[in-house]
Amino acid sequence: MEGGYVNEAIISYSNPKLQIPLMASAVYAPTTTSISAAGTPTSATAATNASKNASASASLSSPPGPSSSAGSAPGSSAHAGGGPLQGFVAKLRSFRFDDTKNIRKRFHFDYISKDRFLGGQLKTKNGQKYVFNGPPSGFYVSKACLIISAFVAVVALLFTIAITYFVTRQGLNPKEVTPNCITADHPDVNATPIQTAGWVSLNSPPPAPLATPTPTPTGTTLATSTRGEPLPSSAKPETKMLVPQVGDIPVEVEESSTNKSNQSTKPTSRPLKLYEGWRPLHYSLLIEPNAEKSVSNGSLTIEIERDVSEVTSWEPIVLDVHNVSISNVRVIRATPDKAINATEEQELDFDSDYGDDNTTFVINLEKALAEESQLKLLLSLDFVSQVTDTLQGVYKTSYTNPDTKKEEWMISTQFSPIDARRAFPCFDRPDMKANFSISIVRSTMYKMSLSNMPKSHSSSYRRGYVRDDFVTTPKMPTYLVAFIVSNMVDSQYAALDREISPRVEIWTRPTFVGMTHYAYKMVRKFLPYYEDYFGVKNKLPKIDLVSVPDFGFGAMENWGLITFRDSALLVPEDLELASSSEHMQYVAQIIAHELAHQWFGNLVTPKWWDDLWLKEGFACYMSYKALEHAHPEFQIMDTLTTLEFKESMEHDADNTTHAISFDVQTTSDVRRIFDPISYSKGTILLSMLNSIVGDEAFRSATRDLLKRFAYDNMDRDDLWAILTHHGHEQGTLPMDLSVKQIMDSWITQPGYPVVNVERRGSDLVLRQERYLLPSRNPEDHSRWFIPITFETDALRKGDNIPSHWMRSQDDEELVVSNVFGQGSNPENVIYLNLNRQGYYRVNYDMTSWLALKKNFSSLPRITRAQLLDDALHLSQAEYLTYDIPLTFLMELFDAVDDELLWSAAKPGLNYLINNLKREPAFETFRAFMKFIVRPAFEHYGLNEPDNESHLQLKHRALVAYFACKFNYDRCTQSAQIKFREWMRNPKKNPIKPNLKSVIYCTSLAEGSSPEWYFAYRQYKTTTSASEKEEILTSLGCTTKPWLLSKYLNMTINPTSGILKQDGALAFRAVASNAIGHEIAFDFLQGNIKEIADYYGDGFSTLSEMIKSLTIYMNKDYHKHQLLELAATCRKLGLRAVESAIDLAIEQVNNNIYWRSHSYHSLKNFLEGIVSEFQINIF
Repeated sequence: MEGGYVNEAIISYSNPKLQIPLMASAVYAPTTTSISAAGTPTSATAATNASKNASASASLSSPPGPSSSAGSAPGSSAHAGGGPLQGFVAKLRSFRFDDTKNIRKRFHFDYISKDRFLGGQLKTKNGQKYVFNGPPSGFYVSKACLIISAFVAVVALLFTIAITYFVTRQGLNPKEVTPNCITADHPDVNATPIQTAGWVSLNSPPPAPLATPTPTPTGTTLATSTRGEPLPSSAKPETKMLVPQVGDIPVEVEESSTNKSNQSTKPTSRPLKLYEGWRPLHYSLLIEPNAEKSVSNGSLTIEIERDVSEVTSWEPIVLDVHNVSISNVRVIRATPDKAINATEEQELDFDSDYGDDNTTFVINLEKALAEESQLKLLLSLDFVSQVTDTLQGVYKTSYTNPDTKKEEWMISTQFSPIDARRAFPCFDRPDMKANFSISIVRSTMYKMSLSNMPKSHSSSYRRGYVRDDFVTTPKMPTYLVAFIVSNMVDSQYAALDREISPRVEIWTRPTFVGMTHYAYKMVRKFLPYYEDYFGVKNKLPKIDLVSVPDFGFGAMENWGLITFRDSALLVPEDLELASSSEHMQYVAQIIAHELAHQWFGNLVTPKWWDDLWLKEGFACYMSYKALEHAHPEFQIMDTLTTLEFKESMEHDADNTTHAISFDVQTTSDVRRIFDPISYSKGTILLSMLNSIVGDEAFRSATRDLLKRFAYDNMDRDDLWAILTHHGHEQGTLPMDLSVKQIMDSWITQPGYPVVNVERRGSDLVLRQERYLLPSRNPEDHSRWFIPITFETDALRKGDNIPSHWMRSQDDEELVVSNVFGQGSNPENVIYLNLNRQGYYRVNYDMTSWLALKKNFSSLPRITRAQLLDDALHLSQAEYLTYDIPLTFLMELFDAVDDELLWSAAKPGLNYLINNLKREPAFETFRAFMKFIVRPAFEHYGLNEPDNESHLQLKHRALVAYFACKFNYDRCTQSAQIKFREWMRNPKKNPIKPNLKSVIYCTSLAEGSSPEWYFAYRQYKTTTSASEKEEILTSLGCTTKPWLLSKYLNMTINPTSGILKQDGALAFRAVASNAIGHEIAFDFLQGNIKEIADYYGDGFSTLSEMIKSLTIYMNKDYHKHQLLELAATCRKLGLRAVESAIDLAIEQVNNNIYWRSHSYHSLKNFLEGIVSEFQINIF
């Protein structure tokens, strides 16, 4: 028996306020079918007797009452035997539709034609039912009403024509009364149509509210076409245009709706061209950002000078722009004393226009000036730019004021790496440093503004507006310019520490002031350390730290105005909201990282983005040193050997990786280079350099570099030369070696090596090859300059300075003689890469592996962690069979307290979990891991004592993570009990901070809708940013498909409460769920364009989403799914996303290879171990 809802397709009450049918009831109309002898289905409805028809006919005499709204239950007589409802349907199907007008009057129903009722198909979409393939429904309109409506329309048309005639008689050109100069005349203009808030000028008082005349093309008063040709006479306006000033540019053409739809913030890749010949000296910037109108108006004067150091030919002045409209351009010869006096100004003639793809603004000066090599100019212009909502350039974000419960807007900036050009025309390159004098015009609705330097003066600008002027900055690149306009408040730290320099203040919303104390303590610990280590005082008089409600990166090192996302700066001190030890360490390290940038990156800046790793690697490595100094109990330098190696080696292991320094030519290249290769690999390489030349030489070289290149740019060769000098001076670097010789092999080629170790008598034979997934490639001849350090059970070295070198130009092997004295004993232990200072893996021969396993507990803790991590990843690439890493994993059974060893196991274990989760072998693997994890969990449980150390708290959380991950019932049951206790009393959370992530995720995975909605409500109400991130991750742990789908849709709904900064986090939470990853793929494929438009191209959000999809993809059809998605992206013009899919396909290929080559051997080893140790599989 089948049934279907039919009343929605038949009748609906007329309700003009609703866009969907308003039903009186949901009448369930079952139908029955039977098979005739001939095999033809016959409807039971057709056999309905006449009395039932009569009953149904009687029921049509009045609308159904409340008693009928419930319909017939499945067990009712109507359902079982046909009943009056079937008669109702039969009567309707035989009803004469030629009298529908009377029926409509009697029952107040909308008119529905017979064709629509009988021929329409019932469809559903998103749970809503509608009729498809039928004519549209509408309201009944009488003939009199139709005549009156037509009469009104004719009168309105005549009135419009009359008004238009009288307006044009007065000679008013609509474009002449527009309050901006970006309207409708120039198809090549850079900006999209945007609304302005009125012009502001740098050197003049506030403008009167007059109309801005529409300028004509630059350097001429003739109307021209977009190609520079004179327009035909018919195109000239009838009235005389106002003659614009020299330098005015054409205004833009209003684009068609089709073009507008294509001109979005979707990820695109544009070439980055470097134009030489001119250099900026000083920017005078006045800008008025308007959050309500999403536009910035401004004026700009740039002092520039001719630069013949790179090119001697006569070149145009080229400014970088992105969605910026420019007008009132003037070029003035600068006077020797830089005075701008109207009587002394010498304006120069020029032509200007937008460059290719509207990404530049080009000013061509007369060639007669080419003879002047010392030429200095003042370039003055007005501009209009966009205030975006994609967290790029000048952007707006909002938060709810807890007192008024109203939404409050604020303005923030994110110019790194190449988005200063979105805010104002500039030389948007790191090597084009200049001084900046910044002035901000803000509405009095906003109580404060901040910029890189202290505020020098505030004055009334015009009614309701204030102008804030800031002290001129030191020389710096455009990507470090920053400003904030908001109603945030300071935390009053500057008032408490007036005598300390620099002045430090933390700005946030009033609700979060109490969460800033931890960050302030860290700043005051790190600054003195850096000033002492670098031998250079902090150069700026103040440092403001600002928590921005929605922020793309973790933080940004803008000089003197460091911006953070909330979770990277705020640490609650309330016991209910207290942060985990891991989060507190994260906040401390982020702050240390950004403060280190005040020297590396701000004071001294790499010349181009291909050396991004220099500033990011230095900042990251110095953050480890600073945190080790401030909190030695964290043992953070040991964490470097697991965390940074994991992040870097995971991305550096296959053919999709890139050299740490490569030729950056496009915007996609710039976005891509902000990845773990630049950050984590850069950190490891600098740590390796430190070990090569020694601590003293490294510190001295760092000091020399900062002093020699202060306020200037440098490249890696400058660093190599200084390090070589100090390494030779200290005697730590062999005189026949230079740092450039060593490091070029690590910088200019991708990947990393694996050193194969073989015993040959008393000697040691070393060979190198590239570690490559999915398996080793004999055709790859990459070679590196590798520092070798080692110890044996008889030899303890005592430092990390290399004793031997594998030179990239050497023969295939390096022989180290007499390592084992008189002869090699299989019991002798040898291990390489002391304290994991070198960026490589080590693969031992079987004799050495067995000796290491036998003496495992007596090895140094970093070496133990390194052996387990290397063994797991060497097996993944088929350098080893899986019996060796499984044997080392069993050491966790006894190593209950070795937090570093457990941390080292996590990356390799997660890879196995992801690739086995949907395979039969996972049952055996889970049993094996539960057996290993059980002793540690029995020791720690899901409790958290108050007197444990930072490392113990982190380790306790990691043990709980593994126990619940492998469904150890004591873990999962305890987690649910604690979570339900919280649900019973939402105002008091009994879950300890370090266990929240495990308990939240486990409870939502084991629970259903009540747990999920409770967590979401807590997300909406909590004021802790770290708590919000914990809950966001846990919401993706549910196993209910409809909740996962709902959650994904919330990521592109601005009213859901999920910020754009967290979109990738939420998506990754679903994609990493074994049940949710297919739902995540369907969501991405079905909404790819909407996601691209919503998130923009600033932070590779889409690329991160695509990357997270590959976790469970290890079959051929998965690859075909990605290929189809790539084709869709190609049609939509999402080239940058298409590149991300190409990288993802490579990862899927690796997974497919592993499944076909390693899965079965691993399965056999696991079954053997489970059988040998009689492990309970359930």
